[in-house]
Amino acid sequence: MLLDPFQLQALLLAYWHRLVSTDQLGRLIAPGMPLRTVRHKLAVLRRTGLLDAVTREHSPRAWYVTAEGAAMAELSDAVEPRQYRVADPEAAQVLLAHSLDVVETGLAFVETARAHGHDCGPLSWTPEVAHHRDGRRATVIADAVLHYVLDEGNRSQRIFFVELDRSTMPVARLAQKLVTYVRYHDYVPRRPGASPAWRSRYPRFPRVVIVLSGAAEHVLERRLVDLRAHAQALPVVASAGDRVDLVVTTLRRLQNDGVLADVAVPILGADTRRRSLFAPVYRNTR
Repeated sequence: MLLDPFQLQALLLAYWHRLVSTDQLGRLIAPGMPLRTVRHKLAVLRRTGLLDAVTREHSPRAWYVTAEGAAMAELSDAVEPRQYRVADPEAAQVLLAHSLDVVETGLAFVETARAHGHDCGPLSWTPEVAHHRDGRRATVIADAVLHYVLDEGNRSQRIFFVELDRSTMPVARLAQKLVTYVRYHDYVPRRPGASPAWRSRYPRFPRVVIVLSGAAEHVLERRLVDLRAHAQALPVVASAGDRVDLVVTTLRRLQNDGVLADVAVPILGADTRRRSLFAPVYRNTR
């Protein structure tokens, strides 16, 4: 089947991001395209067996690639092969809300980049990135690793670890995830002359951004305060402020204000003023 440019991009994005809603695909690929046209183009992909969709009550329809669609996407040089798949609608139901919120987080960066002439596109973040310790089980699995290039006279690349929390776990457990990021930062392989493991993947350690969603904004604000308190009570995290940037925001703030606005609060320290995700917060000294 010969796909038009929108359909080819939709296939690639559904493959890369695993689950993407109709509205999200339209906003990512062609923001001015009428939603009915987006639906029609996706329906064609479904009839040809390249995409399938899942719906859940009170949630939008979300698209994922079939085995045939994945094989076609992997023939493209635009994306690297991904190991995970949505095997069936039941599996997709479990992943739906979280996956769509991760895409929505990425969209906040994409839409800001478009508005300001920066560089961040639909494939600028990679979902579910595992970071291992010498072949052992993953030290940390980021919900996404996102790349953004500021272009304000001088081009400056920023990298973020995105951790999306839909308010489904206790705050204490969420705070423990910060421990895994700090330990990954500090991990040095046991061999002579070795550098921290993260240096083989990143030019500098990415800023860790906790994005809260899944509840009313006033509930998320309380959760934000509780997260800061729990994190500062954990010695591993509390002592990392000079080398790991940890910030927290809400998905709604990213959507409403954009990622360049003052939307994020430092997790460590006494200063609770909101700042841009790109503003200096702490120093990385390693």
